[in-house]
Amino acid sequence: MTSYRTFASSLLLASSLGTLAAPVVAAPQDCGPSGMRGAWEYRGERMAQHHQQLHDALKLTPEQEGAWKKLIDSQHPMARMQPGKADDWAKLTTPERADRMLERMKEQQSRMTEHVLALKDFYAVLTPERKKTFDGFHSGAQSGKRGRQGPRSMDRAAPTP
Repeated sequence: MTSYRTFASSLLLASSLGTLAAPVVAAPQDCGPSGMRGAWEYRGERMAQHHQQLHDALKLTPEQEGAWKKLIDSQHPMARMQPGKADDWAKLTTPERADRMLERMKEQQSRMTEHVLALKDFYAVLTPERKKTFDGFHSGAQSGKRGRQGPRSMDRAAPTP
């Protein structure tokens, strides 16, 4: 009888926790009419929001706009697998896949090198106050992919100079 009560209590607790956790797992409300949206599209929208918020906070001069455009143009999202390429990928041997992955990593490193150069050029044209604002948008664990305990850096107000 005691084991039945323990089992029933455990089952009740587990189902209650599942019910409470369901809203956390549910898709965000802004996911469109179907309730689901691709992560790439969502990431692209968030990046565009971040760029707009940063641009607004920096209050760039016309002379700084050219460097800003170069910086934004240098940000290429990670390339994703093209439809139909999965079949080609499955036909490769393991060493061939490793070579392809190495090629992709080299391409990504090249794009990142271009981005860092554009970033340095842009940063060089900023005033000290604008550098503080720019740094404020990109500091701390919350600006990266890890450490998302609190609001992300783009959701915070930019530091005032």
